[in-house]
Amino acid sequence: MNIATEISLTFSNNSIYNNKMLTFQYRLFPNNKQQSLLWTHANKLNNLYNYFLDQRITAHKNKVKIAHKEQQAELVVLKKNDKVLQEMHSQVIQQVTLRLKKSYTAFFDRVKKGGPPGFPKFRACRDFFGICYPQSGYTIENSMFITKAYGNISFKQHRNIQGNVKQISISCKNNKYYLNVTTDTSNKQVFAKIAEVGIDIGLKNLVVTSDGKKIINCTHAKYFDKQITKVQSRADKLTKGSNKQKFLSKVKRRLCGAKVRKINDFQHKVSRNLARQYDTVYAEDLSVKNMSESRITNLNKAIRNAKFGQFLNFLGYKANKLVLVNPVHTSMTCNNCSNINHNLKLSDRIITCSKCGAVYDRDENAAKNVFCLGQAVSTGKYGQSLTIDEALAFRRG
Repeated sequence: MNIATEISLTFSNNSIYNNKMLTFQYRLFPNNKQQSLLWTHANKLNNLYNYFLDQRITAHKNKVKIAHKEQQAELVVLKKNDKVLQEMHSQVIQQVTLRLKKSYTAFFDRVKKGGPPGFPKFRACRDFFGICYPQSGYTIENSMFITKAYGNISFKQHRNIQGNVKQISISCKNNKYYLNVTTDTSNKQVFAKIAEVGIDIGLKNLVVTSDGKKIINCTHAKYFDKQITKVQSRADKLTKGSNKQKFLSKVKRRLCGAKVRKINDFQHKVSRNLARQYDTVYAEDLSVKNMSESRITNLNKAIRNAKFGQFLNFLGYKANKLVLVNPVHTSMTCNNCSNINHNLKLSDRIITCSKCGAVYDRDENAAKNVFCLGQAVSTGKYGQSLTIDEALAFRRG
């Protein structure tokens, strides 16, 4: 993911985000010789992954069990007979079997829980470029990433590394290299203003707060989608594998990368500003997958481009506390009298309550309802399934 920072999150029983590990991502600038060596090593690691995956599949068909330790022991033998493997750090090679083990464990966990199986697949290097140093074998000094295999590689250290470094990985996307530094930092920035707020997340306004602030969503996705469609249309008319077709494919990948970076940058700035203004943020626990697969609204692509789940992740590690609440009927329920209007259309933005006559903005009203739900959940007396009716009753005392 091409973002400045990303986070590994765990969730507590009351859906409050807890900070565990933080990854700082920097642009890496290897020279031509280093790039060639990085791709050689990445291809070799990818081939090893596919080899061990095929080994496990064959063993399963023959009703034979292969343990992770057996495959790690085989790595020692393979390394003795392979010059490319001998160039790499031992722990980098060991990550291949460990990654395969994690994929299998995740597969069986999903099957037990009745979810989609997602059996591990064979991978191409262009989609699976990853060189990982889990503990040692590297040094970082003066914006230089130093290893025995690749020598000194400069990177743009646009921000300081916080916490103790736990893992280093090199990734490549759209011919751009990144250094990912994972640390165990759990420090949050504390600002002078301490407050609570409820937010409603949407397409036109990314955020509407319970105190009336609106943040209009960016239009980067709409712009880049038009450019991508034009390039793809031109590429479809050309002979597959021709130089022109390959060139347009590269242009398309660059446009997709620019689109992702623009959206991520905007969401980082919005989430940072919210975290600086408010100590606690209450938001809806949205099922983005279900929302983006609806056959009713015809907004599936727009919802996927909006990246609501990613925005909540950003808020989760930047805000001191993010509490997710039940989203059912938050837009339909009048915050003043608890009346539920089931006849609302998506185009209805200014609502007049049929019961109490209150006139309100739909999104701001939803944010106020989220705020009430969040305050009730934060007391610890209620779970995440708390409904808006129960929350408004709790507010009335």
